[in-house]
Amino acid sequence: MVIWASLQKRAKIGLFLLSILGLLLFAFYWNEARKEVVFLCANFSQGVSKTSVLRQLKTVNLSSFTMQQTTSGDLIVLSSVFNFEIYQCVIEIDSNEQVHRAQIK
Repeated sequence: MVIWASLQKRAKIGLFLLSILGLLLFAFYWNEARKEVVFLCANFSQGVSKTSVLRQLKTVNLSSFTMQQTTSGDLIVLSSVFNFEIYQCVIEIDSNEQVHRAQIK
């Protein structure tokens, strides 16, 4: 009986430590994905070419982007599933294929 109680206690401690490790890993990837979106978005100032934007977006590791056509040009949205797409960089490309605006939403 004493051995069983000791094993249960060790299992609970192990599970607790494993949970803490999982939480730390989640926090690390959350922050890295956030930084990827925020730092890349800062690169896209008005006048940057669409080609340059796409070239940079193809280097992402923790994020992904979607692109859709609008009446005034293209709309590119960069976000990450690691932080449930809370941080999004919305890039508006005008008809001249240059950045009109890029902002975090």
